[in-house]
Amino acid sequence: VKTEEDPNSRIVLGPHEPIFLRTSDVFTSEGLSVLDDLTQLTHLHEPAVLSSLQNRFDIDKIYTFTGPILIALNPFKTIPNLYNEEVLRSFISTKPSSKPHVFNTSNAAYRGICDRKKSQTVLISGESGAGKTETTKFVMKFLATAGAEDGKVTDARACTRVERQVLESNPLLEAFGNARTLRNDNSSRFGKFIELQFRGVSGDAAQLGVSGANARLCGARIQTYLLEKVRVCDQQEGERNYHLFYEACAAAASLAAGTSDYSYPSRLSKDKVQEPTMLNLEGFAELTNFAYLTRSTCKTLKDNDDIEMFDRRINAMQTIGISRNEITQVLRMVAAVLHLGNVKFDAPPNNSEGSMAMSECSSSVEMASNLLGVERKALESSLCNQTRVTRSERIRSPINVRQAADNRDALAKAIYGIVFGFIVSTSNKSIGYVEDVKLFAGVLDIFGFECFKMNSFEQLCINFTNERLQQFFNSFVFKLEEQLYEREGIEWDALDFPDNQDSVDMLSGKGIGVFAILDEECVVPQGSDQGFVNKIKKQLTGHRRFDEIKTKPTWFVIKHFAGPVSYCSDGFLDKNKDQLSNDLIECVGGSANEFIVKLFREDAKYGEKLNPAPEEATAGKKKKKYTVSSEFKDQLVALMDIVDLTEPHFVRCIKPNPQNEPDRYDRKGVTEQLRYGGVLQVVQVSRAGYPVRINHQECWDDFKIIASAAVVSGLKHVDDPHVRAEKLLTHLTAELNVPKPLHGLPWAVGKTMVFFKLPAFERMKFARLELLIKSVTLIQANWRRKVQLSKYKAICLFTQHVEALLRVKQARTDLLRRRQEGSVVRIQGLARRFLARQKYQGFLRKVVKIQAWRKGIIGRRGAKDYRKYSAARKIQSCWLRRRERKVYALLKRAISVAQERWRMHTAKSQMKKLKQEAKEVGALMAKQHKAQEQQGWAKQCLNNWLLVNF
Repeated sequence: VKTEEDPNSRIVLGPHEPIFLRTSDVFTSEGLSVLDDLTQLTHLHEPAVLSSLQNRFDIDKIYTFTGPILIALNPFKTIPNLYNEEVLRSFISTKPSSKPHVFNTSNAAYRGICDRKKSQTVLISGESGAGKTETTKFVMKFLATAGAEDGKVTDARACTRVERQVLESNPLLEAFGNARTLRNDNSSRFGKFIELQFRGVSGDAAQLGVSGANARLCGARIQTYLLEKVRVCDQQEGERNYHLFYEACAAAASLAAGTSDYSYPSRLSKDKVQEPTMLNLEGFAELTNFAYLTRSTCKTLKDNDDIEMFDRRINAMQTIGISRNEITQVLRMVAAVLHLGNVKFDAPPNNSEGSMAMSECSSSVEMASNLLGVERKALESSLCNQTRVTRSERIRSPINVRQAADNRDALAKAIYGIVFGFIVSTSNKSIGYVEDVKLFAGVLDIFGFECFKMNSFEQLCINFTNERLQQFFNSFVFKLEEQLYEREGIEWDALDFPDNQDSVDMLSGKGIGVFAILDEECVVPQGSDQGFVNKIKKQLTGHRRFDEIKTKPTWFVIKHFAGPVSYCSDGFLDKNKDQLSNDLIECVGGSANEFIVKLFREDAKYGEKLNPAPEEATAGKKKKKYTVSSEFKDQLVALMDIVDLTEPHFVRCIKPNPQNEPDRYDRKGVTEQLRYGGVLQVVQVSRAGYPVRINHQECWDDFKIIASAAVVSGLKHVDDPHVRAEKLLTHLTAELNVPKPLHGLPWAVGKTMVFFKLPAFERMKFARLELLIKSVTLIQANWRRKVQLSKYKAICLFTQHVEALLRVKQARTDLLRRRQEGSVVRIQGLARRFLARQKYQGFLRKVVKIQAWRKGIIGRRGAKDYRKYSAARKIQSCWLRRRERKVYALLKRAISVAQERWRMHTAKSQMKKLKQEAKEVGALMAKQHKAQEQQGWAKQCLNNWLLVNF
């Protein structure tokens, strides 16, 4: 097993031959993994690459080399200690290593500047959401920190002025050039090339331990490519327009009704911005009021505060030096674009071929003209009419509703493109490009290969860019292979290497190329998209890179390096022309707003019409017709000219899943991106010619076993590994009938490595495999015999031991049985005694019960007789009592009658006496007085008694 730490280590087993550790697999602290460079895999094909990448992705190793390409898988999460200051400093202070990391690639670029005084380029590509922008930021952070002005890497967060200006331009470019797509919430809709300029400084880099001279960052420049201006006017469902539209509308919607003055900053603290100020957001309103922002139902972004982001954009403008007045003018132009989108057209009552702005849109026309500083009638007339210039006169004619709408969209796209260009140019002025410094590190953040269900002109330009980059990469790897073969001293055939030159020529060739035919169709009177398709079919039918779809007349197929792509030609001519009518150019050029006029005059495309050259200067010169494809080809040629002069470094960003979720690996999606990104083509190029490479020792260890014993014994003592390998392979080629190419041998022995053609390696590997299978079968048979013999001996020993255990168990069982029998006898005696006692006690209980029953009968009889006698006595007593009571009652009644008569007699006598006494008044008063005294005495006695007792 070969390890990452010491690939040349070996183990010696006693007196035997040394065994070298030499497989392609690696055991690390995380378990079985793959090498950091996929080109070192023994079996290099699509499944192996996918599996290796997934194994590394599962343990958060998102960077992997594939030859000169660094593959970066977007983890969609923060991985601890991957980009911190300590890691950054460790890469700066060491030489470039084989460890895959974006800082290592950046360090290789920086070391190339310092050590070889050679400009470098880091080419970063990938699909939307793959992490290109973040990777670009990491590369810039490393280069700016390594080239710090003071020459000391004390704090990776301490930015130089140039780096700060470049980084501040990023959020500004994102505001004007990024939008939400179906794949990414912050997708860059343009490509950019950033040149970081370095000036050599001698004698102060010894601290890095790298070289005697270092380089300091002194300037930078940003170039942009192919802004997707069509997004201004139209978006797919689920996508959005550019971020700035929504952010400015959100800021305006937060203001009180009737006011357009925005107090900046609103959400950011004032100590975090350059200069608090008041901004005029005239023209902006709730985003639902604008047609260009309601093409899709997606209007907001998750976890995004539009007002806070608007403050950040304004701060970025201030940082790069845009004045308050210029900020206001930029916002007015952006608002004008929105109001232009609200303008609708209808045919006049008496002219079906003409057009006019609908009355319901009058406020939008008025606002757009006000924001642009032009007359309303002039703007409306320019939108609805077209002027043709002949030698003798100017003819102004109306255009139909569809053409007027196209004019409106063209003006909106032109204004937005002008604003975007102003932002880029101002950023470059702020950063500062040093003209006399030629040493630079370029960072190219470019769109990756695109293939959708519906592919149009934009995809053709993007894929052509990738064809050129792939061609450059093929050439670069070809040179590396050439250097390797020359270094090893072997012959090779350049025709073995893949080439996409025919694809590039088919697209960009003069006269017969796809773009040339498209440009020609754009200048032909009555040219059409269908005419363009017919011409390329006629010109390119039979070309191995071209195909047509018979069921779809307006479609054609181009077989790119990454696979075939079907293109729909609808709209190709309009997109390629990207024209703005002369009427609109003159209308905007006559604006009262000097800022707008200045931007249009400085633009290369519109400036020629607003600043016409003297006739003497243009006499005899044929004016070149402007097209997007021609301008883009010129830009691409200029870019490739720059890149060709540099040492390239490649980074392919991969999006592991379409859901943007962490720890999720979609093999199908990754496969497509590897193919579209040219990674699998890298494998093809790096393994072309002699695809299998092993060192001399590995060749001897692998293939000596299939050679005869005499040959092996004869070569075993050869000291020169080169000679030994060559003689061994010569013998095996003849013995195994290895297929040979038309010229030369199917293998080549270099100074340190042995190179194989794939058929030869497969034949030898198959022979080795057959021998290994036979050997393995024999080894397995002997091993099974040994195992079975050991099992038999073990079973015999086990059987004897089991028998002894069984005898011991039987003796113990007999002893236990005898003990149990004695116990049973005793238990039986006790049981019989117990049963007899129980029987006796039962009989005794029955006798006692019978006796008690008999005694009960006798007792009950005596009790019955006693009750009878007692009852007779009670009856007699009751009768005698009743008789006596009757006599007593009669006597009592007689006595009562006698007493009543006596009392009557006494009362009558008393009555007479009282009547006599009543006649005596004095006696009566005396008695009354006496009675009152007695009454008073009685009350006093009662009170005394109450006091005493209570």
